[in-house]
Amino acid sequence: MKPALGFALLFLRHPEKAADACRRDDALRLGLVVYAVSAAVSLVSAWFNPLQFLDPNAPLLSSYGAGFWARVAFWEPILFGLSVWFCVLLLDWMRGGWLPLKAASAALWTAIPVALSASYVSPRMQLGRGPFLAALAAWAVPALVLSLRPSRRSWLEIACFLLGLNAVQTVGLLATFLIVLPLRSQAAFYAVDAAVLLWMLTVAGLGLRRLYGVSTARAVIAVLFSMILSLLIPAIAFLFGLLPMEVLKVVLYV
Repeated sequence: MKPALGFALLFLRHPEKAADACRRDDALRLGLVVYAVSAAVSLVSAWFNPLQFLDPNAPLLSSYGAGFWARVAFWEPILFGLSVWFCVLLLDWMRGGWLPLKAASAALWTAIPVALSASYVSPRMQLGRGPFLAALAAWAVPALVLSLRPSRRSWLEIACFLLGLNAVQTVGLLATFLIVLPLRSQAAFYAVDAAVLLWMLTVAGLGLRRLYGVSTARAVIAVLFSMILSLLIPAIAFLFGLLPMEVLKVVLYV
């Protein structure tokens, strides 16, 4: 555990050194340990639900059984894997070219599934399941093409970095307990949440700039849009009846 702790601390204090560490042979193993700890902390926190006072309709109930939590845990690595995939694709897309144009096109690509989902549930648009699936398939074509461009080494190094980045999320969760719980303040919760998000984006921008050779702005845009896209997947699964509302709320909450 000591090497994994050292690996995690690099993400909290030295993003550039963390990027260099992701090139080591043991980076994947260390990153997986950091991710496993972060996922476990998030799931345990969701189970105890200490922030229920912030929302009377909070998603967690102590009566949920092992089957429910197994479904929640099942989605955790899937969503993380998708976030890695989206991030690598967007980093590769943002790597060159005029930044405003690349950012606008990445934003448009991110917005398409949002618009499709809104149309699918809108009583006015009444987009059927067939056209919705066809449009999503067409939307995925550029992603499949771009998947062939990054090297295997790039995929591995970026995945290791994103695994290690979970150290920031874990510390942010602990900060939430230390600050928000004593104050029992919704304003404090949003302030801590925003601070952790900015911290994660800063670490990601500085680290991926060194690791992948892009500017900080390009790296931040890629990470931010990949986070948005990974959150859309469970929502789309819910629209197709593949995910119950209770599980969706917890997945998004975690």
